Amino acid sequence: MKSRLYYVDRLRIFAFAILLVYHSSASFLPDINWLIHSDKTSTTLSLVMDFPRAWRLALLFFVSGMGAAFTFGSAGSLSFLRKRTFRLLIPLLFAMAVIVVPQVWYERMYENGYQGSLFEFWMTRYFTEGRYPRGNFTWAHMWFVAYLLVMSVICFPIFGYLVRPGNKIAAWFERTSKTGFVYLFFLLPLALNLALSPFFPKQTNALYNDGAWFAVWASWFGLGFLMARYHSVLIETIIGRRFVSAAIALVTSVLLYRYAWLVPQDQSIGSYGRDTPLFKAGIFLLAWSMILTLVGFAARHFNRPSEKLAAMNRLVFPLYIVHQTVTVAALYYVLPLDMPVAVSYSAVTAATILLSVLFAVCVDFVPGPARVLFGLSGRGRKVLASEPDRQLSR
Repeated sequence: MKSRLYYVDRLRIFAFAILLVYHSSASFLPDINWLIHSDKTSTTLSLVMDFPRAWRLALLFFVSGMGAAFTFGSAGSLSFLRKRTFRLLIPLLFAMAVIVVPQVWYERMYENGYQGSLFEFWMTRYFTEGRYPRGNFTWAHMWFVAYLLVMSVICFPIFGYLVRPGNKIAAWFERTSKTGFVYLFFLLPLALNLALSPFFPKQTNALYNDGAWFAVWASWFGLGFLMARYHSVLIETIIGRRFVSAAIALVTSVLLYRYAWLVPQDQSIGSYGRDTPLFKAGIFLLAWSMILTLVGFAARHFNRPSEKLAAMNRLVFPLYIVHQTVTVAALYYVLPLDMPVAVSYSAVTAATILLSVLFAVCVDFVPGPARVLFGLSGRGRKVLASEPDRQLSR
């Protein structure tokens, strides 16, 4: 039996929505030195964002892993790599060359007093002064897309091995996922991160020197792939345990607030700036229990089709591509108004959401092959509207 997992589309949209809200807050968080940083920060906003900060990226990579299972096909098919490369590499290169440029331009004007035009900066400085932050050339938030592309290449033979009939590892995963031991799967990214941290001590998002955290994101990606691949035999168990998952997430959150986020750093078990093994264990457990909670409730209550859902799911990638550029631009114009943090944050968030959605809607009307620059199918929106749902089978 084949059926589209509509709830996965909703989880994907939800994950990117959380990303927009979080990135809009980054300038106002006292412990983050973001692209454009506000002189006014908010401890309260930081405490609120500590919670999604622990699991937002884990959810994104997990849902991306589930999406990869839709296109993987047979164990030996190279079409998976071809499709993933086409869908990810072209938007990545285009964004690095065009979409990301205004982010750095606004930052250089705000932080360094640069007075040249965007076109002048683009033509004379962006490509020629080296890599960001000392230079200007960067993939910025598109690191996420670059990581997905590299993961797809690395995981291709691994996934091919795992989906072979009679594979013992996959059988163990399927068997264990039906028991309470499923909650211990967070130990995989934790163990990999702790083992690699002596060699890659900092999270950089630069790929070449980010091995410890790349292993974490790849773990969530792989777990998402396996969860989708064996969905038909696992989902009822996850749905049935959704309240247990929510309870674990709640208790873990309370403990993190009590012993990490609400106490001075010298009295805490760790923080995002001082990520001790115990603190990492806490945020990884929270991430995994939140993923299981969201999957359980979404599969139970939101697994139904919708025309609006199909449109939103199609537009979420171009929205992601442009959103951080919009956020940085909004900060550049909002912060000089010297408004209270709550007002500034609300204005930046509203601008990010509205203008990013408008951009995504507009590029959906771009004709033909140019659509692939924004992560859209080159076949056109009318063709897509008439196609049957993409299918996923065990």
